[in-house]
Amino acid sequence: MKEYVRRKLLFSLLITTFILPAYHVKAESNTIKPIEWDSFSSINPMDDDSVRIKKILLNSTQYGLTTWWNEEMEFVSQKGQYLDMGGTGENAIRRPAAMSLGIAASLAFDVYDSSETGVSEFGAELKAEKLISSLAYRHKSNSPDGWGDAWQSAHWAYFAGFAGWLLWEDLSSQDQEYIKEMVEYEADRFLDYEVTYWKDESGRIIFEGDTKAEENAWNAQLLQLATAMMPNHENYLEWMNKNIELMISSAAVPSDLENDELLHGRQVKDWISGSNINEDGTAINHGFLHPDYMEFIAFNNTSGLHYALAGLTIPKAAFHHSDLVYSSLSQVSFESPPYESPGGTIYREGSSDIYYPEGNDWGTSRRMQFAVLDIFADVFHYGDMAERNGGYWEPFHAEMVLAMQKRHEDGRTYDERWEDTYSGREEWIAHHAAWAWIAKWVDVNAELCISNSSYSVMYEETEEMRCTKVPKTIFPDASPPHSPRTLPSLFDKTFIWNNLP
Repeated sequence: MKEYVRRKLLFSLLITTFILPAYHVKAESNTIKPIEWDSFSSINPMDDDSVRIKKILLNSTQYGLTTWWNEEMEFVSQKGQYLDMGGTGENAIRRPAAMSLGIAASLAFDVYDSSETGVSEFGAELKAEKLISSLAYRHKSNSPDGWGDAWQSAHWAYFAGFAGWLLWEDLSSQDQEYIKEMVEYEADRFLDYEVTYWKDESGRIIFEGDTKAEENAWNAQLLQLATAMMPNHENYLEWMNKNIELMISSAAVPSDLENDELLHGRQVKDWISGSNINEDGTAINHGFLHPDYMEFIAFNNTSGLHYALAGLTIPKAAFHHSDLVYSSLSQVSFESPPYESPGGTIYREGSSDIYYPEGNDWGTSRRMQFAVLDIFADVFHYGDMAERNGGYWEPFHAEMVLAMQKRHEDGRTYDERWEDTYSGREEWIAHHAAWAWIAKWVDVNAELCISNSSYSVMYEETEEMRCTKVPKTIFPDASPPHSPRTLPSLFDKTFIWNNLP
């Protein structure tokens, strides 16, 4: 492992059923609290499922450091201190930001292997640091005409900010300041933010065919990161409460408007003013029932990664209706007609295939988001509503991703455009692979603790806060229940993935 990872010792977020909060009567400092790597062990999970995810992340990193860096983005020709990102919009910023998280995770968690990538570890570190620092420097908090303060910019700042936090000790003090300013600026945008909904309290559709579940969840993600990185910030409580509101609202179903469950000091019905998903956990986006956007719960679940690394408890709101949404992937059956043939459930028993009841506009070869959901359901133990838990489904979905990568010497995942029409598809793989690996890593190295405490006052004195410990995953010595899968000799759109043996 890198030195700052090697030094980690066995860490527990909690050794009793109580934990001390990390905030006090006044903000002592608005500076970043680095990850205390010394507090963790240096254990990397080595079960077959984890090794598969590690390989997916390493492959994505290889692509990011070679073909992507040199040819796709043409960064190799730039000689300035900071990269010119080529614009301030999604294509110019989101893609490199997402890739930066994948590369940073591979370095920070000892996944990186220069013999696999063909790039020295030192060279990889230099590229990662330059990419992260350039994204932060080009943000409008640091450059007058920079990117940011836009509909999706919190999402991009989250990727770059998380990557920077993972490699914090490798960055210059100036670049650290740029990252802090970027995250702080984007977080402060939400101090007076009015949360959006697909449907209002009466059930009237506000945004036709356009759930706000994902949007609310990615905005919450930035606030998760800000509160993990800056737990003593003067705006900590405001950030945290908006984070909680966004997470609850993203997964709000119509019946939540009468839900008396107490979450963080308020009943669920008092946190929300509308709904964003159907009562059965399905989501409508791009004008139709869209399984890809049911992944929004993963954006809330990443709370478990950020707060575990920060040594803090995880807000219970991060898992609001995660069990409902996840179980609907395998439990809700769609009859054909009226839904597209052949009907049935989104997840397919014994298969990596995904059924899209009303079609899909991104292509039908996306699986990494489902592998992430499977892993999160397993690590955070919310998959029990489903007949099959995440441990059953993960090998199917993750193995398809790895098999697709095996087609290419440079580690990329996709081939033909129909496999995934999104322009940032490889970068999308990178950040999902990072989440997947970090989830497995914290599962082994931290005792995760979920708290339902109210974030209403700054405490004059530290006081005990109850939380529920998440059981650790027990990795069997035996191989996973599904043998490794390989691609057919001709990988094309006519191949039916559920024919895999």
